[in-house]
Amino acid sequence: MSTVVSSQKEIMSVDINDVVYIRWDAEKIAIVKEAMKKTDSGRDGMSARALAQALQGNGISCSHQNLNKLFSGKYSIISLEIAQGICEVLSIPVQDIVKIYKFSVYKG
Repeated sequence: MSTVVSSQKEIMSVDINDVVYIRWDAEKIAIVKEAMKKTDSGRDGMSARALAQALQGNGISCSHQNLNKLFSGKYSIISLEIAQGICEVLSIPVQDIVKIYKFSVYKG
């Protein structure tokens, strides 16, 4: 979240450990589906079932039914834990799914 103060832009930050859910939209769905196609799991790439099993193997509870709902756009949010797990399994840079800004603070 940002607000404009006079001619300067003020940037606010939130500790990522306090974030539970992130916005889930068509752009993020497309990124994940494309990464699933690029895997060598079967003719059409990785299925939602195989992704769910991989997530569960990493200790993240998510059924293939919930993944199918995510991929069809029925949900507008996703837990950060599941998003990070999907990124890890599919080798997607987290920055492609979660906007991450780096900044430094000058202490002059």
